[in-house]
Amino acid sequence: MKKKCAQKALEMIENGMIVGLGGGSTVALLIEEIEKHRKRIQAVTPSRDTLRLCIQHHIPVLPLELTEETDLAFDGCDELDAELNALKSCGGIHTQEKIAACMAKEYVLLADEGKYHETLTFSYPVTVEVLPPAYACVKKCLEQMGAVVTERRSAQKAGVLVSDYGNYLLEAKFSSVENIGELSLKLDQVPGLTGHSLFYRIASKAIIAGSDGMEIIKSEQPGFRRKEIRRKTNAEI
Repeated sequence: MKKKCAQKALEMIENGMIVGLGGGSTVALLIEEIEKHRKRIQAVTPSRDTLRLCIQHHIPVLPLELTEETDLAFDGCDELDAELNALKSCGGIHTQEKIAACMAKEYVLLADEGKYHETLTFSYPVTVEVLPPAYACVKKCLEQMGAVVTERRSAQKAGVLVSDYGNYLLEAKFSSVENIGELSLKLDQVPGLTGHSLFYRIASKAIIAGSDGMEIIKSEQPGFRRKEIRRKTNAEI
């Protein structure tokens, strides 16, 4: 199913495009398809694994920090819903992925039918990236929102895992969420919380692979959230 999803995504790519490529196995298959069909593109990626794959498959890569806009961006997710809200918790690079998503003219999620729900179930925790001095404060704020908060850890490393930028990664598990937009806004407003894995109204389209074929879901408000975020970023700069 993932290969069919990647092949469908390939149909959206035109020669000369700057294409954002996130992380995950479906994106890896898409990279193979791009080389196989000799698409002449430049890639931008927030993922070091994807960067390596692009190099291996002879796809030129532009630095994320020097790119203002991409024509199209693809990424996987842990789960998504009918309004194209998504959780991208497992990879731990959601802050960079959200930057890549918001610079895209069109941001497309790739998933199989098992990840799709009418509304997000929050079976995965919301992963948050936290400045070290804000650790205790952010943890308390998340608990006041109703989350059970744990540190992300690994058997290969002692202590809390850190992001590519040296910030702590915490997992906020919510038993139920009545208003996804309100939760996203509250997380955005926590001082010291630099990013979270809840993608609210960012995707414009999703390609979902199922046993009965492919389904494409389009946002009712394409680009709304991305444009809003871009305006805030420009104002802050």
